[in-house]
Amino acid sequence: MPGEPKTDKATMAQGGFGTLPTLRNRWWAYFYKRCLVGFPWFWPARPRGVPVMVAARRLVRRHFGDDHHPVNRALAQILTTIAWPPAVLVALWQFRQNNASAAPIQRVPGALWAAMRHNILPAEYFAYGLWRRDRKVAIDSYFYGTEAPRILKLLNRPLEPNPIDDKLAFYELCKAHALPSPEVLAAFGPTGELLDFDSKQLPKRDLFIKSRIGSGSEAAERFRWQGAVFESNRGCCLKPDDLGGYLATRARTENRFLLVQPALSNHPDLRLGGNANLATARLVTGLSTDGQVIPIFSFFIYFVQTDRLARVALVDVSSGQLMPAAQDTTRLTHQLDIGLDEACILPEWDTVLRHVKVAHQACSSFAFVGWDVALTEQGPMLLEGNGHWGASEYQRLRGEPLGYTKFAEILAMRLHGFE
Repeated sequence: MPGEPKTDKATMAQGGFGTLPTLRNRWWAYFYKRCLVGFPWFWPARPRGVPVMVAARRLVRRHFGDDHHPVNRALAQILTTIAWPPAVLVALWQFRQNNASAAPIQRVPGALWAAMRHNILPAEYFAYGLWRRDRKVAIDSYFYGTEAPRILKLLNRPLEPNPIDDKLAFYELCKAHALPSPEVLAAFGPTGELLDFDSKQLPKRDLFIKSRIGSGSEAAERFRWQGAVFESNRGCCLKPDDLGGYLATRARTENRFLLVQPALSNHPDLRLGGNANLATARLVTGLSTDGQVIPIFSFFIYFVQTDRLARVALVDVSSGQLMPAAQDTTRLTHQLDIGLDEACILPEWDTVLRHVKVAHQACSSFAFVGWDVALTEQGPMLLEGNGHWGASEYQRLRGEPLGYTKFAEILAMRLHGFE
């Protein structure tokens, strides 16, 4: 009946039907994390790219598995070496299944050679157009998905509490520095409530649920307040008094911590329409050794509910203006250019820069952070920081490697002493 949560039987049926997709998703996650690592050695291209980017790629391969016992490290090197060639073929097949027009058959030999010679995934080879002469000579200046997490792990040294990996700690950091961030209304863990709702004033508004640790999208759930009940995008309706119990059960069943925050609305100047999810700007900053926070690149992204495709545009970090993509950019079918006017300037961008600089200086143990900022009716809101981020959007839309940005300058400072 409307206003009541799903029955146990319905929930069990939904879980049963979701078993196969869940196993498939876990397999692909394991495949990309463990099999698509690349060879544990690095041969620089000729001619070489930006020196510090070459040094970073060499450093990643040199430190391959060095946090494990020497025997385990040697075994991992052998296994990843064996797994890489067949894994590349599987990854190439999967990419062409979804993006045949972006990966013509005549380019396949070049993609395979780049994978074997340069440890580059076929998807990145096609996305960055690495068969082009001007990009081929800069092949070692790109920031690749197989190496980015490991170089950032070397450079970012989290402290306790860790406001980058722990979203509740991030909220507390924002409060301590008077930075705008969505309020945490409640928090639930596997063993019970960490922070329960205010019993005198239960929230009767749209809500957003996210995981405290890890990617928020893994546990995301949206509740719309319909006047008497909360309607979830997962298909159930809950009375206000039942919401806490439902979330406590979710946290216990999924063995994760869940945070409850108010749902935010897009700034009216963005003119995105009612069918667009909350739009965010990802702004990557670097902290120089003298304590200066330097914006490196930014992109603006939102999803349209009707087609579930991402609209993405680069942002000029100095002005907040949307930038056109490179004319020869390879277009992938699952990622579209943004539908907004390219002359659009994101609202209150100066405020975004100011808040992000304060946040990064408060997290000085991190060399590079990717900040997610929502541009809302109430002004810019800091959502979270990410210690592990990628540069695929920038490199794809800009048509040039990350090594041509200020990232290389800060990286050179940070790598001093590693070599």
